[in-house]
Amino acid sequence: MSRRTDAPPGFDCPHRHKCPHLDDLSAQWVMEVYHECDELRMQMDAMEREYERRIEELEKAIAQRDQKIAQLQVQHRKQFKPNRKKDDKEPIKVKVKRRGAPKGHPGWRRREPDHIDRVVEVPAPTTCPHCHCQDLPPHPELYQHVQEDIVLVPRTFVTRFVHHQSLCPQCRRAVYQTAEGELPGCCIGPVTRAVAMHLRYDLQIPYRKVQHVLVDLFGMPLVAATAMNFDRKATTLALPLYEDLRAKLKSSPVVYADETTWREDGQGHFIWFGGNEDLAVYQITDNRAQESAVELLGEDFDGTLVTDDYAGYNAVRAANNQTCWNHLRTRAKEIAQQIELIDPPVKAPRSVKFCTELRRFAVRMCALGRKMRSGKLSRRKAKAMVPSLRRQLKKFAGHKLDYPAAETLRQRVMEKDWKKLFTFLRIKGVEPTNNHSERSLRFLVIMRKVCFGTRSPSGSQSHGVLPSLLQTARRQGKDAISFLTALLTQPLEQAKAALFAGGP
Repeated sequence: MSRRTDAPPGFDCPHRHKCPHLDDLSAQWVMEVYHECDELRMQMDAMEREYERRIEELEKAIAQRDQKIAQLQVQHRKQFKPNRKKDDKEPIKVKVKRRGAPKGHPGWRRREPDHIDRVVEVPAPTTCPHCHCQDLPPHPELYQHVQEDIVLVPRTFVTRFVHHQSLCPQCRRAVYQTAEGELPGCCIGPVTRAVAMHLRYDLQIPYRKVQHVLVDLFGMPLVAATAMNFDRKATTLALPLYEDLRAKLKSSPVVYADETTWREDGQGHFIWFGGNEDLAVYQITDNRAQESAVELLGEDFDGTLVTDDYAGYNAVRAANNQTCWNHLRTRAKEIAQQIELIDPPVKAPRSVKFCTELRRFAVRMCALGRKMRSGKLSRRKAKAMVPSLRRQLKKFAGHKLDYPAAETLRQRVMEKDWKKLFTFLRIKGVEPTNNHSERSLRFLVIMRKVCFGTRSPSGSQSHGVLPSLLQTARRQGKDAISFLTALLTQPLEQAKAALFAGGP
């Protein structure tokens, strides 16, 4: 291409208005049309690029919408069973015998009463109850039937304490001492208070229904606010024991932790749990930040921490961690359902296969945990299985997947939780799942549905302190009402001995 040069000064092309090389068209007009076409072409290219960009964004938004719809459908299926219309042509299903206890499970029968309060002699029948025959000769064998029932006596037990006083020369006033089982200045005794708190926190009964139970069954009249006041005073007395529980939790060898939502005066809060087979600690906070996890478990936890995939527990810096295999199995199941429910269908065969294999692997891990609890698998053999299990996991989870949610789960298994997967095979007392925390929080979830949370910080404190002590007493094999009675009437050391199986 020749280099373009400017025309000499004063040069005027004779073919400017009629060029023979342009079919006698004006060169000036042709150049004007050329520049206009060039600008239009550039505008059209820009519009095409913008159109392609918007089409790409729209396709991405539609894919995200389809994935979100599939996620919502999965969540809906978890909460509600689908309505299936009965088909008249459907074959009649034969009712099978209900499954009993698992094989090897010890049988259970009701304990025999340790006393007989009344003996009732029942005469022999004169008419057969089956065939109505009236000619019945006597039979020498006696048939005995023992029936145990409760006796409702709606009557309170009233005690008058008559105090002999002494005159204190220093205080210049009369003084007296408290008798056993007496609450100074209180007209309602400790057993009533203990029963009210037991109904509230062990049976999840609202305060107004606690009032009805005490009146109808025991003849003890009070108002709902009085039952609430029982909790506040008991919480004040129980705070030293609660702090002792928190200290014991931070020094435990194994701790299961979880959290769930709570409401305080209509505002979003969270209730945290940390515990094991021996103790339980609950606390209600206004956030789900890692500071709350550190407050519950400490910054440097020397034991093994079993949790789900919430990253807030990483701030605890536990010596050992175990991730919940049941959460991994559930997440894999949800992702497989999402892929199945996306419309239009998404082809992700590698992701579907990965989810299926991960679910089967998680079931195997839970089965290994049951074998170790039953003694069928020793700790030495379990440790020896870890390298093989890691190789099996890498075999189906070592390659990148074709669905974003499944790839995120794969990266979590292979990178984030890689060192947390098989801790239960190496350390005694560690379970492969976090079901212990789920069960420990279940009664508070029921209470949240019944009472819709708490109304004040003092109420939230009571719902953290008293459930911690009552659940710990249950796990220590202690009677809840006896412990609460000791808490209200005895010194701190005796209340502590009533809480723990081995004493203080």
